[in-house]
Amino acid sequence: MGFKSVNINEAVIEIQKGALIIDVREQNEYSEAHIKDSILVPLSTVSAARINEINIENKLIIIHCRSGKRSKVAANILLSQDYKGEILEIDEGIIGWIENNQPVISDL
Repeated sequence: MGFKSVNINEAVIEIQKGALIIDVREQNEYSEAHIKDSILVPLSTVSAARINEINIENKLIIIHCRSGKRSKVAANILLSQDYKGEILEIDEGIIGWIENNQPVISDL
């Protein structure tokens, strides 16, 4: 079992169905702009154990970063640690999310 890269439209559909959104950027990036209800888990802290703590209901998770690179690394970390849940990764990251006119929240 691997992970699947999805585009923005596919991600939006899964989010509307209740998928859990994991943002693997750093705190300063997250504060600048993040997807509503996303949970910050910086790449340096990603682990199957950490995601299992957050994802008690074993929902589908959608991982994203700025451009798609770190999210793929995070997905591979989870797979290497035998994470059993379903993983999607937003190929275009938050950059694509914003370019597709999807809403973001800023803490600044």
